[in-house]
Amino acid sequence: MTPMVITVKDIRRIQLSSLTDEAKEELKSYTGLSFEEAYSVYYKENLSMEEIDQQAALSKTDIDEEVSYLEITYSVENKDSKELQFFSMENVTFNDDLTYNVPSKNFIHSGDTFMGTKKVSRLDYQPGELRKGTIGLLVDPEAKLDRLNSFSFTTDDIADGESHELLVDGTSFEIPLKGM
Repeated sequence: MTPMVITVKDIRRIQLSSLTDEAKEELKSYTGLSFEEAYSVYYKENLSMEEIDQQAALSKTDIDEEVSYLEITYSVENKDSKELQFFSMENVTFNDDLTYNVPSKNFIHSGDTFMGTKKVSRLDYQPGELRKGTIGLLVDPEAKLDRLNSFSFTTDDIADGESHELLVDGTSFEIPLKGM
């Protein structure tokens, strides 16, 4: 039996319009490369940390008057008798080609996703604890996303909350969708 149970409640595409300049600036920070992604691309070129940060900043795109995002609502429950460290959805993919790293691209922080995105900052799930999560991921206007046909995600490793010992490796799940 898997000690952590994830239940996907809903996946929706939502259109936002009439955004304030402040909201556009906030959402812009979730476009382009995160610092970690820029580092993995540019570290071979012997760039300084500052130059890598500049590359990440240059990759950001302005938000127009309207923007759409994919919203995933779900819950996570610790079915084990001990406290566990876990982050439910590390990477998600739609239609086999639109992939997001949730810790760096999620702009909605609640429940599960607010609990720390790096292994060193994660809070533990107590035995029997249930958390709800909502993930918001911007859809690039260039992405040809007419319909959602498939959804897959990878989880973080499950670690013991006290000893931090690895209990279960991260796992991948695929959920077929009915062409939303």
